[in-house]
Amino acid sequence: MAAGFVGFAITWRADVFSGAPQSSSAAEFGTLGINFRAHKAANDAEWSAALAALSCEPPATPKLTSLLGADAFYDAGNKGCGEGPLDEIAGKMRRLAPGQTLEIRATDPGVASDLTAWCRLTGHQLVVQQGDRYLIRRGG
Repeated sequence: MAAGFVGFAITWRADVFSGAPQSSSAAEFGTLGINFRAHKAANDAEWSAALAALSCEPPATPKLTSLLGADAFYDAGNKGCGEGPLDEIAGKMRRLAPGQTLEIRATDPGVASDLTAWCRLTGHQLVVQQGDRYLIRRGG
């Protein structure tokens, strides 16, 4: 775009030399190859349309959701339990009915042992751990 090109075409195994204004020894042999053709805007309207078609918005960050079929989900990211997510996990667990589940995504490796101990102290059950996902069932 910076050079004013608005369209590009790449063809594979096309007759690259047919219609070339200059003579070429390769054309005599019928050489096939890769052809790259660029098209410059013919007028301001075509240029404006090409600029409008560009998307400069960053891609949307995908929203993380439960992969384990939990009733609720919490993404702790890379925070370890010493950095505060236990308070948020406890708050989410209080909003669940006994027997409901909370899935937690946490990439800090220390979370595995901290959550196990926390569940034991609070009466909840760590049902399963799969990679960085933990499924906790609320106790009675």
